[in-house]
Amino acid sequence: MTTTDSIKHSPTETPLAQAEAQVKAQQFPAALQILNQCLKAHPTDRQGLYLKAVCHRYLQDVVQAIDTITLLLAAHPEYARGYQELGHCYRIQAKFPEAINAYQMAVQLHPGLLASWQQLSHIFAALNEPEMVRESKAKIQELSALPPYLLAAQSAFYEGKIAKAERLTRDFLMKQPSHIPAMRLLSKIAIKLNILEDAQVLLSSAADMAPHSTDLQLELIQVLQKRQLFDQAYTLALALFESHPHLPLAELALANQCVAIGQTEQAIRHFDSVLAQLPTHAPVFVQRGHAYKTIGQPDAAVADYLKACELKPDFGDAYWSLANLKTFSFDSAIINTMVKVVTQSHVQVMDKYHICFALGKAFEDKGDYAQSFSFYEQGNDLKHAQLNYQAAETSQQMQAQIEHCPADIFTQVLSTCNDSDPIFIVGLPRAGSTLIEQILASHPLIEGTSELPNILALARKLTGRYKSDNAYPANLAGFSEAELTKWGQSYINDTQIHRTQNTPYFIDKMPNNFRHLGLIKKILPNAKIIDARREPVACCFSGYKQLFAEGQEFSYQLSDISQYYDDYVALMSHWETCFEESILRVQHEELVADLEGQVRRLLDFIGVEFHPACLEFHKTKRNVKTPSAEQVRQPINPNAQHQWRHFAPYISSLTEHFKAQDEQIL
Repeated sequence: MTTTDSIKHSPTETPLAQAEAQVKAQQFPAALQILNQCLKAHPTDRQGLYLKAVCHRYLQDVVQAIDTITLLLAAHPEYARGYQELGHCYRIQAKFPEAINAYQMAVQLHPGLLASWQQLSHIFAALNEPEMVRESKAKIQELSALPPYLLAAQSAFYEGKIAKAERLTRDFLMKQPSHIPAMRLLSKIAIKLNILEDAQVLLSSAADMAPHSTDLQLELIQVLQKRQLFDQAYTLALALFESHPHLPLAELALANQCVAIGQTEQAIRHFDSVLAQLPTHAPVFVQRGHAYKTIGQPDAAVADYLKACELKPDFGDAYWSLANLKTFSFDSAIINTMVKVVTQSHVQVMDKYHICFALGKAFEDKGDYAQSFSFYEQGNDLKHAQLNYQAAETSQQMQAQIEHCPADIFTQVLSTCNDSDPIFIVGLPRAGSTLIEQILASHPLIEGTSELPNILALARKLTGRYKSDNAYPANLAGFSEAELTKWGQSYINDTQIHRTQNTPYFIDKMPNNFRHLGLIKKILPNAKIIDARREPVACCFSGYKQLFAEGQEFSYQLSDISQYYDDYVALMSHWETCFEESILRVQHEELVADLEGQVRRLLDFIGVEFHPACLEFHKTKRNVKTPSAEQVRQPINPNAQHQWRHFAPYISSLTEHFKAQDEQIL
């Protein structure tokens, strides 16, 4: 009896599972027969393409294996095992630089791929790279020390099987509750699930058990920052740096926390020190560039971004950072480099969509709007494919605010936190909110802070442990005066770290707070709200051209962004019926056409005297972190609001959507 004859298949076993069994039995021709049939029906199936590549490699048809992997990675660009398989093929061909690149990509996506680390160790040894050999062997030793059960959990996590990873890790910790690698893995899972409080508890406990582990403290700092516990994050980062003053990663953590709390000049000094120790570390140049941009030094920012591009030619964030200045013009050499890089198969998806957005801006500046839109569209499609955004779900969430926040709940139980300091500027991104903030922050009685995450964090907390709990906003009417007062006072106290001036008013410019104005008015009854509006097509398309650092998942498809705009208008209309006297709508086009008139209207609404500095807002020196940072440091350009018209032939779905709405209104 042959090996093939001895393989028995369950009647319910899928053809793909049968093929995998044949591969494990080293019956590669038989496996290929099954796989080819499977791939006829599902040509981009990840497991099918991966197994087919493995079969071709073992049958010594490396060229066919690489062709198959190319298809695999085109459809699944973040599949770590695909890069590992590519590394195996290049190693067979003795293409060692290509093999190294593929293996490094594999372990970047999935640090637990032992075979990739082993091959890297062998190749680096052959190339006489002792430092890289030591690094690879350290990872091999670390992974070899992990129990197989935990290795399986780690693999599940990095392959996106989060529920399986959580189950395996929790089962393991039931037996070994003090196993630090397992606690770290469970904290990563908690972060992925946005259960940040659990991640903090796990990492704090692990750090107590291993007080000399800098890795644990660095991970804890990141979680504290994600939880908006900026004071704690800064304190821990400072302590870590003081105990390890010569450790670059410790100083880098401190630099980032300085940025988070507005100590940007101090952060730049720390970035300088880190770069003196790590002069070829491209990401730090980008981080320092962001800091220079924040304080209004665009030339220094450009120099750092260009240096990062030079050090790492496929570093998408560096190119996009140049474009995101809005004032930088790409020369032909950089454009050619970007066009070349974006087509290379080994470049990560994240780098590709960053570069696509940068190319969109580069060709727009050159007046080649067809090419520009092509790259904007490609970048948006790549980004959208990584997200699980559901427009219908967002619409339901906004409708829930209307349903559960009727006007009468704002005349009943309210917080007694009567602080009138905060001014909330809300609206869609790219609607002109940064311009309004810059104008108001030019007034001596008003401080501009940033897009503060505190309200969004409170809303997530009230929603429940899991997103599916859906407790909020249905629970908003049931909270006691004491609870509402506590949250209102916590907001005032927690945002104090962002306030550097002794002014009676400060601005929170988080655009998405419009979704939670009911919560804001329950906990801060005296808060004032400014609704930044912009002509819908201009607003939506400006958002479509913008690659956001995080959030704003609705902005990567024209149909999604137009639906979001409609939902926003409907929700704001509801809020106006609830507390109209606390909301001022500011139309961007009217602000541009009549600056002084609209400025006086804004200041009257807030209750402060007119100040001429508000008309010369572009001269005000302050930290600005949003994409409009350089734009608001210049006088108003009336022509900018019509830029979308150059793209009219390519965005007909957007223009027709709002045209149809206008016709319905008429």
